Amino acid sequence: MSPNGLGKLHKASGIHTSAICSTAGFKQPLFRFFALLFSTLFLLLTTNPAAAAAPVGIQNTLEGCRNNGDITLPNGSGQFVCPDDVYTSGNLGKGWNELDLVPYRLTVDAGNSAPATQTYTIAVVVDHEDAGKPGYDVLSTLTKNVALSSGTCSITNISAQMVLEPGIGGTDKSLYRLVTISQDKNSTCVFDYYARLALGSHLYPGSSLHANLANEAFGTAGIGARDVSIPVKEILPQELRKDMTASQDTDYTWNITKQAKPTDVSFGNVCAKDFDDQLPVEITIQWTRSAAIKGKITVTTNVYAKNPASRTITVSVSDKIYKGLTQTTQVGSTATSGEVDVAAKTEVLVLTNQQILDASAGDQGTFNDVATATYIDKVTGVAVPGTTTAKASATISTGTTTNATAVITDTESITGIDLMFSVDSLGGSVTGSFNPAYVLGTKTIGPVNWTSGEQSSSGSVVFLKTIHLDGQTVTSGTLTDTATLTPKNGSPQVSGPVNVAIVSSSAAELKIDKSIDAESMSFLAAGEKYVIRFTITRLGDATYQDHKELTFNFGDSGATKSVSLTGLVPDTYQVVEETVFVNAANVEAIGVLADATSNSRSVDLTVTDSTPICLGTAVFANKRAFGPATAEVQKVTDPVLPSGDADFKWSFTLTGPGAGTGVLAEADAGGAAVAFVTGGGQPFSLSEGVYTVTETLKSGWDLNSVNSNPAATTCTFTVNYPADAGKVFSCLFKNTKRAEVEVIKTFKGAPITGSEVFTFSLRTGASAAADGTILQTLQANAGNGGTITFDKVVAGSYQLCEQGILPGWTSSLSSMAGAFSPPNGGDNSTTCVGFTAAAGQSVSFTIDNVPPVGGRAHTIGYWKNWASCKQSGGKQAPVLDQTMALAEPTGIQVNSFYLHGSVANPDVAPDCSKVVNLLNKSTFSGAKKASDPLFNMAAQLVAAELNYVAGAATCAKVTTAIAQANALLTKYAFNGYTHTSMTAADISLARSLATRLDNYNNNLPSACL
Repeated sequence: MSPNGLGKLHKASGIHTSAICSTAGFKQPLFRFFALLFSTLFLLLTTNPAAAAAPVGIQNTLEGCRNNGDITLPNGSGQFVCPDDVYTSGNLGKGWNELDLVPYRLTVDAGNSAPATQTYTIAVVVDHEDAGKPGYDVLSTLTKNVALSSGTCSITNISAQMVLEPGIGGTDKSLYRLVTISQDKNSTCVFDYYARLALGSHLYPGSSLHANLANEAFGTAGIGARDVSIPVKEILPQELRKDMTASQDTDYTWNITKQAKPTDVSFGNVCAKDFDDQLPVEITIQWTRSAAIKGKITVTTNVYAKNPASRTITVSVSDKIYKGLTQTTQVGSTATSGEVDVAAKTEVLVLTNQQILDASAGDQGTFNDVATATYIDKVTGVAVPGTTTAKASATISTGTTTNATAVITDTESITGIDLMFSVDSLGGSVTGSFNPAYVLGTKTIGPVNWTSGEQSSSGSVVFLKTIHLDGQTVTSGTLTDTATLTPKNGSPQVSGPVNVAIVSSSAAELKIDKSIDAESMSFLAAGEKYVIRFTITRLGDATYQDHKELTFNFGDSGATKSVSLTGLVPDTYQVVEETVFVNAANVEAIGVLADATSNSRSVDLTVTDSTPICLGTAVFANKRAFGPATAEVQKVTDPVLPSGDADFKWSFTLTGPGAGTGVLAEADAGGAAVAFVTGGGQPFSLSEGVYTVTETLKSGWDLNSVNSNPAATTCTFTVNYPADAGKVFSCLFKNTKRAEVEVIKTFKGAPITGSEVFTFSLRTGASAAADGTILQTLQANAGNGGTITFDKVVAGSYQLCEQGILPGWTSSLSSMAGAFSPPNGGDNSTTCVGFTAAAGQSVSFTIDNVPPVGGRAHTIGYWKNWASCKQSGGKQAPVLDQTMALAEPTGIQVNSFYLHGSVANPDVAPDCSKVVNLLNKSTFSGAKKASDPLFNMAAQLVAAELNYVAGAATCAKVTTAIAQANALLTKYAFNGYTHTSMTAADISLARSLATRLDNYNNNLPSACL
């Protein structure tokens, strides 16, 4: 039993068997290990992540050459490239057979959206092996098709042919090459390559052999599914055929051979306009008569090689003859053919092995013969794994007859639906006759029988036949021809049968008609367009997918266009459309147009009772699929408001085309978006143009942002059809409620009832190092009940400051956590405390003031500025003068003399200027003495004595320091202008006393420690 071209088993005849293909080594574990190891190392060493980016903005198309039996390669330029019009992304037809170099074509199109230039890597992949059966065994490099390419693009690197295990698509192994391409935008690159169908590929499992395009990780991301297939069941094997005779004790030996040209016939695409329903076949029968050697056995074998491929294949055959029916004892020598070129689709007699053997070699009465063929691929230079074999046997014909003459007969017939043949003419050396009678040119299914009459010499006959196909029929069949040579005194010799395979196919056309109504076309403006994308799939092959596209531009005169797919295998196809609107900025929007029924059409292109449907049409009629655009508004507030709040509801006005004086909407704070509606409660339909949404702002609130834009005060948008068809324009207004700061002022724990006035300021940025910015200043008095409220403020950080706190007074603000005095020019009569006001928060401070004694001391900066003779330009009250009046009649001691105020006129002290100059670390006449230890100490001394008089808190350490300071002034005859020279010890003492008194004037606890 042996496999035939359909992968089935049939019983061998006595003299002939079909070829058997073997592919050694596919399951050897060691081989598989090293193949996988080498493949992995290659990937690690050759993959450059930096240069292997995925393509951006690239449209990839993978196509193969469709062969209906009418393709012969190479082309006129010596290339394995098909005519452009037979490349398809679908099934590649029934004409590809073992050892064919199947052409493929890769097109990479970089559009306007692609980067200016980019380098990316992709993989071309083919099925290599599954379940130990080979598929493709050679994958060529890629060559740029300059004639079909445009723009700037090139291949920068192609890897070696490698094996991927496991393969892609579920196969055990794939062959691949990594291809790195450098390409500029707005360019198209076309690359041609081929893959070799292995010897034995007709046994590949499954229905199809696949070629794929993948990314460098062997996936489809960034590439899309790209798959082109060949039906395995249509692949014909490379075959050997042979016959064998053995004779002894005759005067002559005869040999007969038969060859068909071509060995298979394809009518191709019966749907093609140039379809020919008549194709020629030539059958040649040759016979030879040779003188025999007495007493010897003459054994003759004829070996034929059948090449179904679309190119010439070189074959080398060896033939061995054995005794009996086993391959145990070889007789004679091994015969070899050498390298023989077998043209495309022909069967050639490549070897006649005639051995003259001694009579003893025939002791078993029979011989058998084994022919083995190896194949040479002169195009690729890559060895062809595997061999084919053919076997035959013969019984020795013996006698004492001469076999001087012989009669040759031939019988031929045809099978297959709607197939007939005719014998049109005869050639060769012998005309012979038909029995029964046959009229040349008559169409028949046979059998047609021919006889040569008695022949006494070598000769030949050529039958020139025509195979007829009745109409556009998809069919398959076989023209069978068997010749028999019968020696006059010997046993018949049979040559054949020679089987010419016949096939026809259909490659249908799928036409897509698309129309868009006038209204929808009117929406297009300059630079805008509709792009209609079609995805085509087929019921019988889940891997099949194709894409087509139609574009309707602004200004197109017609609103109906068509596109076709040709070369389709019989099947039911599904066409799904996607309508896209593209604006002038090349931004896409879907859902603008739609067909009234659905976006899908089923098109029948099947073959029924051998009759194909050659043309099918999918018709789509599109209209506007959108409703008008509408607008909505949403309000977000900080803080979130309860539904009963007075500010819970907010009003908005929409103005623009068709809105009249405005369309109103009311939104709840923190609620869902609400639509602008008409009087009937339906959403207001927007026309083309510019619209504005404005809110009615509430008192005490700030508008923070509109649609997250802090600079916007309104929501403005432009409606443009059809891009904005059915769009909802949303406006989000975010508002923050201002905070409120209140001060409740008490005097000695009770409401203010007298003439007391207390000054407060609200500031930002104030600290112990900065005065900050005063936002507002208010006064608490009996008239306002001591309660003041600052203007509302936005949420944030602030400082509340009490200004002009009199010396000796106490303010509860000073005891609050974090209280501080800002620089204020050295004047510490201001006390502040920081706080944070949240949105909408009411912050309240209760502050109590208590008059002397026991209150705060003030600095020299305070005293010299709150004086009638101050040198600053402020409007401070003459507190210094008034305090000096309180010191009368004694006055303020300096050394052994005193400085005086006026009881009669307390606002103007007679010695005001002297005191201010001393506080300013100057002489009575105003000369600066800041670096003089005694003048520096005298300034702090005067301030401390004023604080004592004003009723500030006292302590023993400070009282002692005051006495020590005056004693030191006396010691050195300090008179307000000069003093005598000081010892180093007293200089140090003066500085120490100045520090303590300064700490006291600044209310630092260290003054009393």
